[in-house]
Amino acid sequence: MANYSRGEETRNTILHTALELFSRNGYDATSVAEICQRAKMSKGAFYHHFPSKLDLFLALMATWLDEVDGMFQTAGATAEDIPQALENMAGFSGGIFEVLEGGFPILLEFWTQASRQPAIWKRAVEPYRKYLSFFAGVIQTGKEEGAFDDDLDPELSARLLMAVAMGLLLQASFDPEGVNWQEVTRSGIKMLMSGMRRRK
Repeated sequence: MANYSRGEETRNTILHTALELFSRNGYDATSVAEICQRAKMSKGAFYHHFPSKLDLFLALMATWLDEVDGMFQTAGATAEDIPQALENMAGFSGGIFEVLEGGFPILLEFWTQASRQPAIWKRAVEPYRKYLSFFAGVIQTGKEEGAFDDDLDPELSARLLMAVAMGLLLQASFDPEGVNWQEVTRSGIKMLMSGMRRRK
């Protein structure tokens, strides 16, 4: 058990160190040697946990996506109905960057590297498609419960929802201090939900 704990501690140290360096200097400008030097460990320890710098980067992305999944589940569990669940998810937007720790710079790194490296693109597009399917299913459930208009197309609505969310994340990446992005996201999704609700 002690060895397992030490191993987890070492892995987490590498992840936190890499997150700091990737956020500050970028993925391409950060070397494995620099990560090891900052983390005060050998390259052997690094490669024991991560076969390559790319695998480390993908592990960071997977960790962040796991946290996002957890927040979405919490948002859905505390809602009274489907529209409220979607609004709650938007309200968690600020927390997305808190769990990311590196904030907006590392999010830009995820997007930049995904556009350059097929391996990262493949891993990045999978959760996008998963969330698209997830939101389409949530909206379909909302239709069945009578919260949304009968003519609403769940897939198209999910794409619009994702477009709004990703567009706001991109804006926030360029201007993180400009406004309260969590509140802007919440208000934007609320406006979208208003247009989707069944007319009385």
